[in-house]
Amino acid sequence: MTSVRRPRIALAAAVMATAALLLSACAGQEAGSAATMGDTRITEQALTTEVEAVLAAKGQPVTAADPALTSEMLGRMITIELLDTLAERNAIVITQGQIDEQLANYDAQAGDRAAVEKLFAEQGVAPSQIESIVRLNAQAQQLGITLAPEGSAEQQGQAVVEAAVALSAELNTTVSPRYGTWNADSLKVGPVPNDLSTPPAVG
Repeated sequence: MTSVRRPRIALAAAVMATAALLLSACAGQEAGSAATMGDTRITEQALTTEVEAVLAAKGQPVTAADPALTSEMLGRMITIELLDTLAERNAIVITQGQIDEQLANYDAQAGDRAAVEKLFAEQGVAPSQIESIVRLNAQAQQLGITLAPEGSAEQQGQAVVEAAVALSAELNTTVSPRYGTWNADSLKVGPVPNDLSTPPAVG
């Protein structure tokens, strides 16, 4: 039986020498915002919609409480915004044709689109989110080449992560304490602050 290579949906791993940079959102966090990056805002409703899409893709009730999935999704949404900005600053454009070509490659590897969607769902990506992940990976690859043209794949991946970390600090990326703390070093949402006993009021 021919093995099917799973679609890669994560940025290349990079070992960071700097200490973790935790940016928790207390002051300046807009009501109803799950996260903010400069003038860009990820609303709680947008986050909920994306989480529900994944739960539905997994065949789970959309009302199911899944803090881990919510944190993962918020981290992904922040990373997508950061790489969109980095791509724009570096004049990198990922076309629909490039996305379609990669999806066709996935279809050929897995057998059909339904099989591809199943593989992505197992990794926490709903069918409606697949294109954004394909675009994210393409952006990361092109950014790596632009930022470290003579580097190895690992060095290029590290260059992208370092650029995203720097941009996160520049934009003062913040996460609502109800969802956790933003760890720019790993581009993930960490645990809820220990001193937060109750969720903040919204409105």
